[in-house]
Amino acid sequence: MGLSVLPSPPFREWARPLRPSPSSWAGRCCHGDGRLAEARRVCVLAGAGAARGPWRGGGGADPGPGGSSAPRAGMAGQFRSYVWDPLLILSQIVLMQTVYYGSLGLWLALVDGLVRSSPSLDQMFDAEILGFSTPPGRLSTMSFVLNAPTCALGLLYFIRRGKQCLDFTVTVHFFHLLGCWFYSSRFPSALTWWLVQAVCIALMAVIGEYLCMRSELKEIPLNSAPKSNV
Repeated sequence: MGLSVLPSPPFREWARPLRPSPSSWAGRCCHGDGRLAEARRVCVLAGAGAARGPWRGGGGADPGPGGSSAPRAGMAGQFRSYVWDPLLILSQIVLMQTVYYGSLGLWLALVDGLVRSSPSLDQMFDAEILGFSTPPGRLSTMSFVLNAPTCALGLLYFIRRGKQCLDFTVTVHFFHLLGCWFYSSRFPSALTWWLVQAVCIALMAVIGEYLCMRSELKEIPLNSAPKSNV
């Protein structure tokens, strides 16, 4: 009885790995409309993102190869928090009021020294003195006008935000109104005093906002780490 030998398939055919057909149970698990594979891929990506740290999805700066967050540290020093802080606002009001009266006193002393006149508190708090009809009134008016740009520099160094310049300017002059009212024991009713105060408010707010806006528009360094030459 003779035996017939079947020819063997080529090497590539029998060495190819077996794959389950799409109609079988195993095929439906591996190939069936890609749901299982897609779900596994999403889970793997989500786990990898969570393991990398909060800066990937939290909006923070991605630390470099050394693990340092230099961009975040650099930008943190350039922006101030927008959280409402009553203690900070109160300290800024007191500081600006000090700058206002300090610089006004210096201007009055300088102008009075040029004309050999004796300075007094009436030039600062008496609303009836301001004007152009008398020498003390002209000196006081000149000192108030020159004091406005000086206080604008105070807004630049102590407030540093253009949106708040008008608020602090009006607040400073409001407390000055109360001081004049308390000093003279009567409400200021002179038209010249109100005109001078309006001009000073406009000058101080406009110049201060201009200086603060220029400071805010400067280039912000995003990386404070020294660059290495490759």
